[in-house]
Amino acid sequence: MDKEKVKKPLYKKWWFWVVLGVFIIAIAYLMIPKEQATLSIDTKNITQQADGKAKFKFSTNEGNKYKIIRISDGAVYGPKVAETGSVNMTLYNSGEFKIISYFNNQKISKKFTIHPYVNKKASTKSESSSSKPMDFGKGDMVGNSDMVASITVNSVQKVDPDDVSVTDISHNYSGMQQYVIVNYTVSSVKGDIPLDDFDGSELSVADSNGTIGTQSSNRDNGIPDTLSEGQNANLRIGVGLKHSGNEVTIKFNDLTWKGQIQ
Repeated sequence: MDKEKVKKPLYKKWWFWVVLGVFIIAIAYLMIPKEQATLSIDTKNITQQADGKAKFKFSTNEGNKYKIIRISDGAVYGPKVAETGSVNMTLYNSGEFKIISYFNNQKISKKFTIHPYVNKKASTKSESSSSKPMDFGKGDMVGNSDMVASITVNSVQKVDPDDVSVTDISHNYSGMQQYVIVNYTVSSVKGDIPLDDFDGSELSVADSNGTIGTQSSNRDNGIPDTLSEGQNANLRIGVGLKHSGNEVTIKFNDLTWKGQIQ
């Protein structure tokens, strides 16, 4: 008879030690603490300076992608990369904002508020410059740390219903009492400015009764897509108004103009 084979204990088999080693490595990997997404802002309430700048600092994981969203209209700054994890920011608009930071498959967000600048030396009876309407011919700046534009409303002139700038309104909308053209200038103070952001659809034009008018979709030919730093463009937008009157109020973001129709 053949001698009965003696079975080796598991610990004497080579594959046992391979499996055990893999198991130990897997357990050790799971026990290593994973870096979590972090985001902190030095202050959640920021006030603009006299020049319109709002400066603040936030920290996140080094190398994270981030973006900043203006809650009122969804305007987005970014995405950018926090190369050192500490970011010094300058924005030029007041309002409610949200920072979103991305780390691996994690996303973390924080809200903050930029308050408009108030001249404390001015009389308490006078309105702050951020809320007082500007006259036609005056301008102000909008933008962020990468690009800044200046916008000036020059004039508002009355036109006939058959003017090419308003024919789409006069032919398709009833009840309009008068038609006007808003003439305005956009200049690039810093960076490249996409003119799609200033094509007139962002302007709100109210008649003397406070009723917002209907904007034309017609645009002048030959308008560039982008303004390079130092360039400017004269633009215009046709508007139909529900009420007749000599005065209009125009808003763009936080800026307001008020003046007479020519």
